[in-house]
Amino acid sequence: MSDISGKQIAALFIKLNTNLVYWGRLHLVEVFSANGKGAETRLTTQQFHSLICIRDFGLNTVSQISDALCLSKSSASLSIAKMVEKGYLKKECATKNDDGRKIYLHLTEKGNAAAQATENALMKITSSYFDSFDDETKLTLYEHLNTIIQILSTGGTKK
Repeated sequence: MSDISGKQIAALFIKLNTNLVYWGRLHLVEVFSANGKGAETRLTTQQFHSLICIRDFGLNTVSQISDALCLSKSSASLSIAKMVEKGYLKKECATKNDDGRKIYLHLTEKGNAAAQATENALMKITSSYFDSFDDETKLTLYEHLNTIIQILSTGGTKK
């Protein structure tokens, strides 16, 4: 039996999340647009995360995306409207058998290309950072990150 409590793990998890955000701000700043203005080809972090939610997790309504990203529905709606305007997303009305108020979101080719290009840029920056580690550190980090991903991919449910 372990002397480690859920509270201790939660404290480390919160610290990890904070450090990931801070690390991202330091190392990934050149990949993202700070405010969505200027470079047409650069996404904001919110736009990128929204596209990934749709592409990888099948979240395709404003409500689902606002919940996943901890945004107000109005903030998510504004961001999505800008992405529709830029051609990253298309909207589809609900069918007759569905709730008529729902609007479903789908990535366009341009949206998929933008998400992929951003992902590639992130991969290039982060892989060069991690390539500087010695082999043992890389293996340890790889194994621990895989374990964390496996735990988180369950959606936080107990198994």
